[in-house]
Amino acid sequence: MLQLFAPPLPTLLAAGKNTFDIGQSHLNRNNIGVFDLLLVTKGQLFMGEDYRKYTVSRGNALILYPDRHHYSISPCDEITDFFWFHFVSSKGWQDLTISKPFHYEERAAEDCGNFLSESPFGITLPKFCKVSNPEAVELLCSKITSAENESIYYREWQRQILFQQLLQELSNHMHLANSLPAFAVAEKAAVYLRKHYAKKVTYESLGRALKFHPNHIARCMIQSFGCTPIEYVNKIRIDQAKILLVSTDWSIDRISESSGFTQSAYFSRIFKKLEHLTPNQFRKQYVGKVPNNNSSIKSNEDTP
Repeated sequence: MLQLFAPPLPTLLAAGKNTFDIGQSHLNRNNIGVFDLLLVTKGQLFMGEDYRKYTVSRGNALILYPDRHHYSISPCDEITDFFWFHFVSSKGWQDLTISKPFHYEERAAEDCGNFLSESPFGITLPKFCKVSNPEAVELLCSKITSAENESIYYREWQRQILFQQLLQELSNHMHLANSLPAFAVAEKAAVYLRKHYAKKVTYESLGRALKFHPNHIARCMIQSFGCTPIEYVNKIRIDQAKILLVSTDWSIDRISESSGFTQSAYFSRIFKKLEHLTPNQFRKQYVGKVPNNNSSIKSNEDTP
């Protein structure tokens, strides 16, 4: 299983459709630096990646990793049609069979240069699967590799959009509850906490909402995200408070309450712990200063 980090979204570099006759085989390549997505529509490819072997039959998709050795383990034994797509993920990726899913808020803290910075998220894809909607996927592949659009600029834009749809089709195939149960529970908890951050959230209410024991939810979130449910929801609340501190003139008490904190003192303590500033200190960073009459800015009368 594969997880790509975004934004930006993965970028398609090249795509095509090949037909192999009996006896032909895929190239032997090592550490090519890009992902290679193969989708077979007729026949089958016999592929290896490092020490793993795959028989990629009709309706199967296989993603070969950019830092591995991939090769043909056997020539085609029948005429084989397949689409191929080379793409990159500029924010990085990881193999979920050997690593736990990344904590997105941790990545946000690493990348953040502004309190209104983009929010990172993960795109989870199967390494190897039988696609659940082969007709739709094949149509998408055909559109991506076709050359019917008149404008080269419009065509490239459309290709990138269609490629995102293709990745979404593959992502939809994933059943996280079966393959990564702890991550699935953690994701459900995260969705609930993001939706209800402004209300009082307890372990008991979270357990009732998700129909899991609170201790199990906490273990899943620690395993998947590296934090407890309370730590997670407090990060969301602080992010909301930062927006209110900069975009309103509300009092600290009002911002604290609107962000989901029941006590201003607790809000200030958590804010300083996460941001290394008090709420007032954070607000002062973004307060604009109105120039006075003695400033060097010329009035309309001074303009020649």
